[in-house]
Amino acid sequence: MGLIKGSLSLSRYAVKGDTPPDFWDFVDRRIRANLFMDIEDSTEEQAVGWVSAHDYFDVSFAYASYALDPYVVLGLRWDRRRVPAGLIKKYHTLEVKKALAAREGRGLSRADREELKEKVRLDLLRRTPPATQVFEVCWDTQRGEVWLGSAGRAVRDLFEDIFRRTFDLQPWPRIPYLLAGDLLGAGLLSPRLEAARPLSLYEAEA
Repeated sequence: MGLIKGSLSLSRYAVKGDTPPDFWDFVDRRIRANLFMDIEDSTEEQAVGWVSAHDYFDVSFAYASYALDPYVVLGLRWDRRRVPAGLIKKYHTLEVKKALAAREGRGLSRADREELKEKVRLDLLRRTPPATQVFEVCWDTQRGEVWLGSAGRAVRDLFEDIFRRTFDLQPWPRIPYLLAGDLLGAGLLSPRLEAARPLSLYEAEA
C-alpha cells in the first residue's frame, strides 16, 4: 500500500465536473453502489470495485471509513483469472475423445466440439482462483485532484472508467505539460511553453 507505507508509482488527475450540494451523502451512495463483488466461486473472468484502502476484504466502510475530510481514500480492487489456451486445448482434446468413445465412432459436429470447448473453459475458470491486485486512490475534494497508486496503462484505464461511472465526474490526467502550465500561469513564460518541442540529445549525422 504505497500511499500509506512504502514507495509507489503514481498517476495524478484533475477532477472535472460539478458536485451535488449533499456531497458526502452522494459519495457514500455511489461508493456503495460500486463495491467490489467477489468472483471466487463463479466463472467470471474479472471483477473491479471499491474496497477499504487498509483491508481489501472490507467493503462495509463502517462509519464512512473512506472519509478523511477533505479526502476520500479508497482501494481499487481488481481480480482476474486467466486459463492458458494450451490448458483449454489439452482438456478439450480429452473431452472430445471421451465423447467419440461414447458415440462408438460416430463423429462430432462443429457445434458439438464448440460446446465441449466452452464447457471445458467454464470448468477450468471455476477451478482457477483469481489473482488480486489493489491500488490506492486518494481524492482531494478541496483541490479537485486525485492520486492513483499506479502508472500502468491498463490500471489507469480501469480507474478512469470506474471513477467516471461511480461519481459522474471526469478524471483528467495531470501530465507534465499541464502541470508546467499551472506553475507558469498566464505570465510571460507561458508562450514559451506553447512553443516548446522535444529535445534530442543526439546530434544528427552529417
